[in-house]
Amino acid sequence: MRKLLFLILATLALALLPVMFLRGDLWISSDFLHQELPFILETKRMLATGAPWWSWNTYLGSDFIGSYSFYTLTSPFVWINCLFPESMLELGLAITLVLKFLCMGWLSWRYLRKMGVSRQNSVFGAYLFSFSSFGIASLYYYHFYEPIIAFLLLLIAVEMLLRHERWGMTCVALASFVVTFVNFYFAIGSFIAVFIYVIFRGFSGEVDFGVKVMLKGLGAVLVGIVMCSFLLLPVYNQMLITTRADAQSAFDTTAMLNLLERLRTMFMPKVVEGTTAFVPAGSASYSNEACIAVFGLSLALIYAWHHRNWLAALLVTFLLLYLTPLNGIFTLFTDPLYTRWAYALALIVVLCSVRQLDEEKDVKRGVWCYAVLASIIVLMFVGNALIGNGLHFPGIRFVALIALFFAGIAALVLWSRGKLSLRFLKVVVLVCVVAQMWLFLLNLRADSIWYDGLKNNVKYGCGDVTCRADFRGGNSFLVYNAGMLRNQASVEGYHSVITAGVDSLFKTVMRDFWANNKLRANVHQDEFDALLSVKTIYDIDSVGNMEKREAEHFIPMGFAYDSYLTRSEFDKLMGDTTINLPLVMLGHVVLEDAEVEKMSDGLTHGDAQATSNLADAVASRQQCVATSFQGNSRGFEAKVTLPATKVIFFSVPYSEGFTASIDGIETPIYKANLCMMAIKAPEGKHSISVSYYPKGLKTGVWLSLLGIVLLVLLLWRDMKNSQPRRFRSR
Repeated sequence: MRKLLFLILATLALALLPVMFLRGDLWISSDFLHQELPFILETKRMLATGAPWWSWNTYLGSDFIGSYSFYTLTSPFVWINCLFPESMLELGLAITLVLKFLCMGWLSWRYLRKMGVSRQNSVFGAYLFSFSSFGIASLYYYHFYEPIIAFLLLLIAVEMLLRHERWGMTCVALASFVVTFVNFYFAIGSFIAVFIYVIFRGFSGEVDFGVKVMLKGLGAVLVGIVMCSFLLLPVYNQMLITTRADAQSAFDTTAMLNLLERLRTMFMPKVVEGTTAFVPAGSASYSNEACIAVFGLSLALIYAWHHRNWLAALLVTFLLLYLTPLNGIFTLFTDPLYTRWAYALALIVVLCSVRQLDEEKDVKRGVWCYAVLASIIVLMFVGNALIGNGLHFPGIRFVALIALFFAGIAALVLWSRGKLSLRFLKVVVLVCVVAQMWLFLLNLRADSIWYDGLKNNVKYGCGDVTCRADFRGGNSFLVYNAGMLRNQASVEGYHSVITAGVDSLFKTVMRDFWANNKLRANVHQDEFDALLSVKTIYDIDSVGNMEKREAEHFIPMGFAYDSYLTRSEFDKLMGDTTINLPLVMLGHVVLEDAEVEKMSDGLTHGDAQATSNLADAVASRQQCVATSFQGNSRGFEAKVTLPATKVIFFSVPYSEGFTASIDGIETPIYKANLCMMAIKAPEGKHSISVSYYPKGLKTGVWLSLLGIVLLVLLLWRDMKNSQPRRFRSR
C-alpha cells in the first residue's frame, strides 16, 4: 500500500508540477473553469446560509438541492474545499484532487486483493485503474471521481455479501447509499453494471449464489436508496425534466456511434472530450474511453482468449455494450452518446490484465496479435483523420498521441519477447501516464488565459447569498457563470440541471434553447434584459478584461401590468419570427388560460400588435414597481404601494416550492410570462413575503429516517451471524 500511494503521489507530482511551472497554474478549460470552480464557490456560500434552498446565481434562479446534487452539494471533497477561504480555492482543489486519486488507488487495491490478485500486481493494477484514460480525462469533469470511488465501495460490499462475510448486507446498504448520494445520474449506470457483474459472478461457481442471496442484495440496495430519499425526492422533478435529460431517449438505438472512433478510444489516449475526435462528425467523441496507458486491452483480451470463466465472459459482455448503442442503458435520463460508465469496464480490464500477469504464462503470440489489431485500427483512424483534414496533420498533439500509442505497443512487444523486464515495463507505463497527462493539460491553455484575466478583473463575491438591489447583471461576451464568480444574479449561465420551464422563456427569444443553454439572449437583448430587471451589464472580452456599464432600459424587480394576453394567444405568436416576443411580454403579462378568470380583475385584454416601442413599454412598467426588493437563500421580500388592485410580476422561475403572503396573510402564486411568477395584490401599501422550501424534502427526510431504522435492523441481523462462513479462493 505504501508503494502504491508513493507511485500515485510521484505521478501527480511529475505530471502536474511541470504544467503548473509552465502555465503558472494547473486549472484547465471549459467545463472545469466554467462550471466546477463557480459551482464550488456557490456551494460554499449557500451552505454558509444554513438553509440552502434557492440559488439566485444559477441562471434566473434555481432550486439549489436539485441543481447542485449532480455537481457539488453531495461531494465530501467539495465540503473540504468549502473550508478554504475563497482566495485559496485553487489550493483546496489541488489538495482534494490528490485525495481523490489516493482514494481511487486504495479502494481499487482493496478490490483486487479481495479478488485474489497477488500483492505486487494488485499495486500495479490499482495504479493502472487510477490513471486509465477515463481517470485522466475526468480532470475535465472534476465531479466524476466521486462516482468512481463509490462504485469501488459497492463492488467490495457486493463481494462481501456473495462470500457470506460478516456485515455483508450492511455494507451493501451503506455502499448503495453512497453511490446514490454522491451522484444520482451515475448511480443508475453503477447499479446496472453491478447487476450484470453479480449475474456473471453468481454463475461462476466460486460463490454460493441463489435466489436468497439475490433477494438479500436487492433488499440491501433498496435500504440504501431509501436512506437517500431526503435527496432524491427534492431532485426527482428536475431529474426528469431537464433539457439534457429530455433531449434523447436512453434506449434510442438510432443514435448509431462512429464505430471506428469508439474502437480508437479503447486503444489510444485522448486529449479531452469533444475535441478528441479528429474524425469529422464522429458522434462517439462523446465517449469517455476505458483505454489504459500502454497495456490497453492487450492482457485482458489474452486472458479472455485463454479462459472460459465468468471474468472473461463479463469482459466480452462489457466490450459489446461499450461498442454499441446498448451503452445507453447505463445512462438513463441523459444522452446515450455519453459513456459515463467506462470506469466499470476499466476495472474489469485491469482485473483481467493483472490476473494474466499473476499466471506468468507466455503471451508472446497474443501480444503480437494484439499489436497488429490495434495498429490497424489506429492507422485506419489516422487515414480517416487525414482525409477529413485535407491530407494535413491536424496538429502536433495529434502526432504526439500517435507516437505515444506506438511507443506503448513497442514496449509491450519487447516485454513479451523477454527483451524488457516487467519492472522496466512498469516504468514505461509511468512515463506514458505522465506524458498523457501533459498532453491533456497543455491542450487547454486558451480558456485558462481567459480565466486568469477574469480573476484579475473580477473579485470573487463574498458575504451573504442575496439578490442585490440591481438584481441581475448580463455579460456581453460568451462568459459562462461569470456572475456566479461575482456572487451576483445574472441572466447568463451554464448548467445541465436547471429550473423547470426556463427553457420556454429562452425559446421566445432564441427559439433554440438547447443549443444556447449556456448563454444569455443573443437576439432582442435589450427587451429581454428589461423584462428580467437587468441593470448592470459587464462587457468582458476574450481574455477576461471587463468594463461595467448601466443598462439603458431598467425596470426594478417586481413591476405591475395593466393588460394581459392568454397563453394560447401568445403561443400563436411564437410561430411568427417577425414578432418581438420579449417586447410583447413587456407590454402585456401572459397568463395561463386556466388562471385568466382569477387574475384578470383590473386588467384589460391586450393587443399584441399594439406594443411596438421598447421605450414606451419600459416607461409603462416603471410607473408601478416594488419600492424595495431583497432576496436570500430562502426566498425574497418586497414592498409595494399600489393605486389599485394589480398583478405584480416577479421574474423568478415559478416552482411549486414557493409560498407567498401579503402582510402575513397567505396568497396564491400564479404562473406568468410562460415560466415566471406573479402575485395579485390589492390597493394600498403592502409587504410581500415569498418563501421557498424544496418540494419533497420533508417527506424525503421521513423516508430517510425509515431507511436508517432498516439499516439498524440489517446491522442487528449481521451481528447475530457471529460465525460467518469464510470464502477461500480457488
